[in-house]
Amino acid sequence: MINISGHLRNQRRIIGYNDDTTQLMVNCCGEQILKTKDYHQDRSNGRLDYQIIYVHKGSGHYLLDNEWKLLSSGNIILFKPLEPQVYSYYANEQPEIYWIHFTGKECETLINKFQIKNCYIGENLILKQLFQSIITELQLKKKRYEDIVVSNLYFMLAMISRLSQADLLSTENDFSIDRLVIQLNQKYMEPWTISSMSDYCKLSEGYFSHKFKKQMGISPMSYLNELRIEKSKELLEEGTMNISTISSVVGFQDSLYFSKVFKKSTGMSPSKFKKYLLESRTPEWYSVT
Repeated sequence: MINISGHLRNQRRIIGYNDDTTQLMVNCCGEQILKTKDYHQDRSNGRLDYQIIYVHKGSGHYLLDNEWKLLSSGNIILFKPLEPQVYSYYANEQPEIYWIHFTGKECETLINKFQIKNCYIGENLILKQLFQSIITELQLKKKRYEDIVVSNLYFMLAMISRLSQADLLSTENDFSIDRLVIQLNQKYMEPWTISSMSDYCKLSEGYFSHKFKKQMGISPMSYLNELRIEKSKELLEEGTMNISTISSVVGFQDSLYFSKVFKKSTGMSPSKFKKYLLESRTPEWYSVT
């Protein structure tokens, strides 16, 4: 498990910190990426501060209103002070989670102003970068870092408000798309088609394609191809397979089509990408004569 975090104070408390003497303050912020080990959190009595969790990739299991909910990538979860915080992450679902704890007398006003609640916002790079920026500032603690952290938190709340859609818990169709996204991330190498995806979601092909694009911001096949391309880049970097084998391993039936999709996504062919990786690793002093 990759667990990276930044904290305002050197002394850490499981129950967190509540500070009504300040307008807004970030106590801590972090990132969790699970690859081999599961993670379980049980704060039945909650914490003293607010917490926002962002599921950037994969999925998480959350006990909300006494019922377990499976929430996939793109979801925001809000825990207010003293609300039970019980959740689990499983490595086989490949979760990438960002979280932040904050306090201050303006918190509730801002939560209401931006209408922050459990909602779906999609996979958003800007929001991910905001979390990472806050983590870095809390770790380095350079001059004016507290002001920068609070500004980023304010920006984050505004972004969540802008991106939020209807509550993810509202429709069964949303759930079916979420379950499919989890499957695609885990089984991208299988011969998925629009027909097999829509069958999985128990929706007509036309409605499924419309619903998927509305929820994910990209067509189903484009989303699947992007997953495959990301995995192929990892395999190219490892350097243990040739391009034709990688094409097959990640789910492309035709290596020429794989090369076409790869170039469209990265701006270069697989062979050029592989050469680029090799050259970037070669020290400037090294030359072959």
